[in-house]
Amino acid sequence: MTIHFFQSNQTGAPQLSGQRGTLIAVLNACLCNGFNLRTLTAITRDGTVATATADAGHGFREDDIVLIAGANEAAYNGEHRIRKVSTNAFQFDVVADAATPATGIITAKIAPLGWEMPFSGEDKAVYRSRDVTSNRLFLRIDETPLAGDGNYGRGPRTALAQMWEVLNDIDNGTGKTETLWRKAQNDNATTRPWVLVGDSKRLWLAVNWSESYPNRYAPYFFGDFPSFKAGDAYGAMVAGYFDLNGNWVEPVSNLNTDSVYAVGTGVGNTGIWLARGYSQLGGRINAQWVGAPAGNGGTGLGATSVPYPNPADNGIYVMPLIIQEQTGPSLRGRLPGMLCPLHTIPAPEPWRFPGFVIDGTQRELLVVAGTANGGIARLAFDLTGPWD
Repeated sequence: MTIHFFQSNQTGAPQLSGQRGTLIAVLNACLCNGFNLRTLTAITRDGTVATATADAGHGFREDDIVLIAGANEAAYNGEHRIRKVSTNAFQFDVVADAATPATGIITAKIAPLGWEMPFSGEDKAVYRSRDVTSNRLFLRIDETPLAGDGNYGRGPRTALAQMWEVLNDIDNGTGKTETLWRKAQNDNATTRPWVLVGDSKRLWLAVNWSESYPNRYAPYFFGDFPSFKAGDAYGAMVAGYFDLNGNWVEPVSNLNTDSVYAVGTGVGNTGIWLARGYSQLGGRINAQWVGAPAGNGGTGLGATSVPYPNPADNGIYVMPLIIQEQTGPSLRGRLPGMLCPLHTIPAPEPWRFPGFVIDGTQRELLVVAGTANGGIARLAFDLTGPWD
């Protein structure tokens, strides 16, 4: 399953701000439509390497996944990972017997995750995985301005992120649970950095929304997780902020998605919700990430006293996290896509590390500064996959 990585500084990427509709624009582009559509003037092949010529300043980057369409030769169409870029061209792998040059009116764009949008309306949109192996619950985003004091994140600067078991239209269905996805500190057009990492079943969106505390990314999640329960029809989760009180210029307030807790502990409302408990009965159930390092009170991911790099071998260490139901408690499944660093890795901006070997597989990680522990928490997203 291909892992896609999107970032606000990519050419043509929608920009996120405290204004209405900007989160939906980001999700439309990354999940459904793609962005940075370019017309290619030529594609030629040499062996198994295809070279696509585009206009100068095409904006594609090495390792971007592009969706090519319109070639009469089918081998060139579809998703391809860019291996090399120059000012007006990029290269990707192709089968050795593809006819050259390619013909047709050919386009390329950043490939989306391939989700569908079954319903949409003013300031509202619903997204759903197309993957038939997914539980295919619904993500409903509502950017209607929230009533109340803007100093507490209300107005258009925060969106409702809801998970529904069934939706019959944009507003009506059954099995709803809700979190809050903060977009910006202020309700103006000031753009805020974001990264989105996902596959055909789930996504992580991390937003650097606070102007007062820059480079602290709040991570949000929606989608399936690898469950410990066989045949888990409700192994889906939504995660974000759990309330709109407290210090709402400080991004850690009311957020638990970049913290880890000791196994067996309970911390109350976390803003992390599973569609149902392991019994498959009833409704939503609160959850948290557990593992080590974690005291009973929890700690930010990567916020440990172990130096970076590790003194014994100059290594960098990460570990997987487990999703724990708070009722019981019960260990429900594995957290997909995000790993827990065991030290505070420098991350003045989202930083790609290509050299990790995890369980015998070489992986690339995207390390992003979190919000917990005064901003020294670290999020480590697995860009290699698969996440199942």
